[in-house]
Amino acid sequence: MSEDAERQETEQRDAEQNRQDRPRTALEEVMREIEEAERRTDEERESRRGRGEAGEAGEAITPNTRAQEESHGD
Repeated sequence: MSEDAERQETEQRDAEQNRQDRPRTALEEVMREIEEAERRTDEERESRRGRGEAGEAGEAITPNTRAQEESHGD
């Protein structure tokens, strides 16, 4: 099979896959977005649990340099 024929076959396969994956209605699109958001939230929760970041405070952010210096040791 020539390189051009392979490329065309791959492009056709990819186009067909994209057509099948594309939601047919607005409701399908919304449901996919919800499922993706749930999956991302679950993954982020697992990631935080593994690294022990849950409940940690961030650094103080203020334009006051003195306050920044004082909070640096906290």
